[in-house]
Amino acid sequence: MGNRILKINAEIQRIVGTIIKGLNNPLIENSIVAVTDVKTTEDLDISKIYISVFDKDKQEDVLNQIKHSAGYIRKNLASNLQIRKVPYLEFYLDNSIEYGAKIDAVIDKINSERKDITNED
Repeated sequence: MGNRILKINAEIQRIVGTIIKGLNNPLIENSIVAVTDVKTTEDLDISKIYISVFDKDKQEDVLNQIKHSAGYIRKNLASNLQIRKVPYLEFYLDNSIEYGAKIDAVIDKINSERKDITNED
């Protein structure tokens, strides 16, 4: 991935995060939403935008509302991003934080079991 695409990804992540925070939608306003990653194709056709919603019960609803606002978000992105071609935006839930927490829990459990075994000897 080229340096140009990395810069574009970072700029899209920053701008889209700001736009999402400014959406006039009570569901989104009352949720903690973060843009965690952006992956744009080399030809600038598509940007996959990964978001994290910290209220697990509202994740799908918030994602659907953001997807519903994709046209508005893209239009605002176009006016703030200094490139000729603005990519089509696709939104996905990023569960990496959740996944990391599960991995940590498994590691803690294994370490705890090892301590118990060594203490028995």
